[in-house]
Amino acid sequence: GDWVCLQNCHLATSWMGRLEALQESQDPGKINEDYRLWLTSMPTSTFPVPVLQSGIKITNEPPKGLRANLNRQFADMTEDAYECCVARPREFKKLVFGLAFFHAVILERRKFGPIGWNIPYEWMDSDFAVSREQVNMYLTSQPDVPWVTLRYIIAEVNYGGRVTDDKDVRLISAVLNGYFNKGMLDDKFRFAGLDAYYPPKEGSLEETRAYLKTLPLDEDPRVFGLHPNALITAQIGQAKRFLDTVTSVQPRITSAGGGKRPEEIVGDMAQAFFAQIPNLPQEKEAHPDTYRLTAQGGIVSIGVFHGQEYARINKMASVVKATLTTLGKALKGIVLMSADLEGMYNAFLVQQVPANWEKV
Repeated sequence: GDWVCLQNCHLATSWMGRLEALQESQDPGKINEDYRLWLTSMPTSTFPVPVLQSGIKITNEPPKGLRANLNRQFADMTEDAYECCVARPREFKKLVFGLAFFHAVILERRKFGPIGWNIPYEWMDSDFAVSREQVNMYLTSQPDVPWVTLRYIIAEVNYGGRVTDDKDVRLISAVLNGYFNKGMLDDKFRFAGLDAYYPPKEGSLEETRAYLKTLPLDEDPRVFGLHPNALITAQIGQAKRFLDTVTSVQPRITSAGGGKRPEEIVGDMAQAFFAQIPNLPQEKEAHPDTYRLTAQGGIVSIGVFHGQEYARINKMASVVKATLTTLGKALKGIVLMSADLEGMYNAFLVQQVPANWEKV
């Protein structure tokens, strides 16, 4: 009747198969009613899907959206932390809001994929908290706002310490430069030149939280320094990830009665696909003018283009035919079912293009 908690399962990838076997071997009739098994893990592809399907899932996800991120930062902030800079309260509150806006922007840029960051980085609330304390320290100890020092410490050290790509290093510095400058202390300052986003006037923490509730729910991509069409790319990516997650956790139930089993369905699909692939013509069967030589002895441009495209299509058709044939043999037990073939099998069941075909 005890409770068991296994933390950070994503770090024990080699043991996940054993966990799945233990879970499947348990007899519900012999388990104490008070027994509970808690598992904690980061998102990972190695976590056994049957274990997920048989348990209750609780997720702790970061806020999504610029407004939600800003609300999160100021909801966790205490009144003492917001009013800690007695020497220069107006500058401190402006800079803290700019820092929170910077934190939210760089996090939300990740949803745009490679357009946002070459590598998706995991910035944490501790980065924001440390930077906020440093802003207070420098404002208290310096006669003027040390813009250059603050930009370097925040962009290059606190947040930039996690950045590894050289282009991303330049980008994060450029983003912060747009916020941490003398213009931000002006009440007419607007983030990214958009009227909806600006540092609120000096006031209490509750007044700042009230202002955050007036921000638009659907943010303009220009606030991230991106073209408005970038939102299309982000939405397509979000929809694809959602559908991939849904299809990955749906149960694979063996049909009973008169229906076909999954192996039979995949086998019929493989045979149908194989029959639809035509035999490609040879280069020697092309029109005589396709590979005609020029006066300089080279091949005409249409011949060069045709040769390159023919080589690519021929390679793709050869790989598709070979993998379909091997998959059919694996379903019959003639050859071993490899990881690539298992991926094809699962992709066919959910009407997706196999990953090994996409790599061709």
